[in-house]
Amino acid sequence: MFWAISQLHEHTIRAALDQGRFTPYLPGHPEVPAQAQAAAGFTVEGYYADRLSIGVKNDVVIIPVTGTMSRGWGYDNYFSNSFLIRLFASIADNDAKKGVILDFNSGGGTVDSTDEVNAGIAALAQRKPVVSLVSFCASAALWSAAPSNEIMMRPGPTVQIGSIGTMYIHTNYAKALEKQGYEPTIFRSTGSVDKAKPNGIEPLDAKTIADIQAGLDISNRVFKGAMRAGRGSKITSEEIYTGKLYGAKDAIRLGLADSIGNTQAAYQKVISLSKSYV
Repeated sequence: MFWAISQLHEHTIRAALDQGRFTPYLPGHPEVPAQAQAAAGFTVEGYYADRLSIGVKNDVVIIPVTGTMSRGWGYDNYFSNSFLIRLFASIADNDAKKGVILDFNSGGGTVDSTDEVNAGIAALAQRKPVVSLVSFCASAALWSAAPSNEIMMRPGPTVQIGSIGTMYIHTNYAKALEKQGYEPTIFRSTGSVDKAKPNGIEPLDAKTIADIQAGLDISNRVFKGAMRAGRGSKITSEEIYTGKLYGAKDAIRLGLADSIGNTQAAYQKVISLSKSYV
């Protein structure tokens, strides 16, 4: 893993690394205190549902969806996609919770597992209201949020939503290696002509380029299908599919979002919508 760290903070980061304070959340969520695990009927999902609940009765769960979304935990997200899916299913069966606010501040993430998060939110929204509250909701984050009962933009000039599309960035570093005196040679077993393609050493051939494009287009079709399924007739223009980001006013005009509000407004919306659920 490569990090870009300002020299101003280098000593702090080095100290934290030396002290072992950077540890991966292998289960997909931060470590749960041992005393909490000792409680009767303990589940990790139930623990976080309660910890993240707001309201006088702690009846609405506000779940942070932050950083780079991926199947497993990353250094900049709070929950992995895998854990989010389990958390949604647990809340759906939790009679003490009336609904969920998804607090989005994410630029997206990997295609892998995003469709599963989308399906998990769609299943939860069948049982209880889901309001997505947006600070930043781009790409895979929006793909995930699409089935929400309502998408609410926070007030403020920097709030954005959109970036519908898929992309892949390929970097060839063969020339950089050559300048450093390296001359790598790739060997493949007989018949394994497509093994490890693309890679950062060999030039991209026409077939590999076509395969990359085909994969991107397939993923994008699924993304667009999820948007149409989630937002339906609310979408007013095909303009949204160019990959552009939008502020609140244009997002509402184009059907990417429904309203503007803060956490309290999102909470009240969940409570209001919950009355229509049996």
